[in-house]
Amino acid sequence: MQTIKKPALTESQLAERWGMSIKTLQDWRRKGTGIAYLKLGKAIRYPLDVVEAYEKANMNEVGQ
Repeated sequence: MQTIKKPALTESQLAERWGMSIKTLQDWRRKGTGIAYLKLGKAIRYPLDVVEAYEKANMNEVGQ
């Protein structure tokens, strides 16, 4: 069996990174909006590569 060794953030870590509440992330999951996530048992994880791709896709360039 192969294990995945890419880093992933907890919902607390992502909420802190983005300066938002955990409740907002929970609401996004409930509504089926926002960022993709992994559910491992009861644990929610956000793969770092998915987080970075989401941030890049939602970046607004100024002055171009």
